[in-house]
Amino acid sequence: MPIPEPDVEVPEGDVKKGAKLFKAKCAQCHTCEKGGNAKQGPPLYGVMGRTSGTYDGFAYSESNKNAAIVWSDKHMFEY
Repeated sequence: MPIPEPDVEVPEGDVKKGAKLFKAKCAQCHTCEKGGNAKQGPPLYGVMGRTSGTYDGFAYSESNKNAAIVWSDKHMFEY
């Protein structure tokens, strides 16, 4: 059973700041383009709407596989 979405307001994003943040904090482990390879973390292309721990061929931790988060803007903001 999926975890309910958090009761949070997601602020308007800033594309430039988001790209800079992704490069600094996420790109070492993740790709975000279609067909991107898995690194230390799984590719993030298409992650919105996907259940946590379900990308085929990636070895997730048990806690990630059992989290049952369906990724949304609210879950991602909280994460």
